[in-house]
Amino acid sequence: MNRLIVFAVLLAYSININCQESLQFVYGPKYDLRLLIVPFDPIIYYNDATSEIAPKYNMSHDELMMYFRTELNRFLNNSLVDSCYTVNLLNDNTKEARQDLAGIYTNISYEMRSSMQNKPEDPDDEGLFEKLLNKKKHEKAKENKEGELYKTYTSNGEIHNKRSSTKNLYFHIVFKDPDFIPELSVRRKVDRFLFINQFEIKGNYENPYASGTNEFTRTLKVHFSIYDHLGDLVHGSYASVDIPFYLYDKEKIVSNYFPEIVRQIIHNIEFAY
Repeated sequence: MNRLIVFAVLLAYSININCQESLQFVYGPKYDLRLLIVPFDPIIYYNDATSEIAPKYNMSHDELMMYFRTELNRFLNNSLVDSCYTVNLLNDNTKEARQDLAGIYTNISYEMRSSMQNKPEDPDDEGLFEKLLNKKKHEKAKENKEGELYKTYTSNGEIHNKRSSTKNLYFHIVFKDPDFIPELSVRRKVDRFLFINQFEIKGNYENPYASGTNEFTRTLKVHFSIYDHLGDLVHGSYASVDIPFYLYDKEKIVSNYFPEIVRQIIHNIEFAY
């Protein structure tokens, strides 16, 4: 009987040890890449539904803007923490973070540029022709040809461009001091920068007969740029999704449509070195 008890204890101990060895719990991000998230500058914001949304919540234009700014930043950070280490200047209330954010806004200007091709959900779904075409589009966008640049200017806190059509264009950022990003990357110990260049909600007014119908929509569009630690552009484009024109619920806009925007953005980040 004693032998059976000893055997049972040893067997249970052995099973426990084997289970512990087979279960490897991983805590933290999958990759050691450090990415700094830069929220959009409050002056680079456009929402033609503000007059309908803000009064519903007794909010001012700036309060509604800050709500969308904070929520987009939160969604981005929460979606990235499992893949990489994030440096979030908007959530950092230190004096250094405020100075860095102000320094970034001071050192950048904006221009319209042809957007790069966003990566598809599943690259394996691309055919050979599509891969070659997307590669050429990517290379063409990176050449930064003069004919692809559309100068912009700021007036009354809004960005304006000299061309009326902005289809397939995005708000690109240009650094006044080319050494600013490399120096910031060293001080902040980051490998990538994710810049949110502009946030906009704009009605689709091309079809006047759609007004008053369920087909009338607005486009939620977020322009973004990804830079490496040397200050070189890795990817620049926009994420967009159509929302119901008469959707004036700010919580539903965030909960129903921000995940799609964030998915389109972070799908273009290379987390592995």
